[in-house]
Amino acid sequence: MDTTKTTTTTAAAIITHKVKDYSAWRAGFDAHASARKQAGIIGHHINRMADDPNTLSVYLAAHTQDALRAFAASPSLKETARSAGVVGEPVVVLLSPQDDCTVRKPAAAAVMVHDVADYAAWKQVFDQDDATRKQAGIIGYAVNRRADNPNTVVIYLQADSLDQIKSFASSPDLKATMQRAGVIGAPQITFVQGQDWASYE
Repeated sequence: MDTTKTTTTTAAAIITHKVKDYSAWRAGFDAHASARKQAGIIGHHINRMADDPNTLSVYLAAHTQDALRAFAASPSLKETARSAGVVGEPVVVLLSPQDDCTVRKPAAAAVMVHDVADYAAWKQVFDQDDATRKQAGIIGYAVNRRADNPNTVVIYLQADSLDQIKSFASSPDLKATMQRAGVIGAPQITFVQGQDWASYE
């Protein structure tokens, strides 16, 4: 399996929204590809919520946060979302990508969001825990920090099955590791089914 330990992507966003019908939305999303490229978006990764496949989390990569902000606010995106059947107002979170060791294939995944006392200290413990994650069935991961709060960490963990990823997310070992790493409060965990990836460069 091909993984990349670092990322050249300097900016990203997660856009979360509900759609009436995934197939109809996907047709509109694919038709909007040229507009994304022109706006400076360099790639995407689509995830569907495990318990509600019509709730989507779309990861968009770019070279600058300004490009992502402009795209998220563009009339073109709003019109495409409306015609593709997006329900309600999308939630946009800007990220600063750190590490990308994802496996570029459809996989069950968990998105974990938590606050840390100190990112550098947290990251050291996270890196040291790599062997434990692999033993638990984690086949890939990505680490991001919120652009507006660098001590809020967004982690994408992949496994071959939803059972594996849920078991890891609820394990006592993970809870002990997070405590040792300085995680503040309980993490927010969302289980998703990863779909396809695309690079525009």
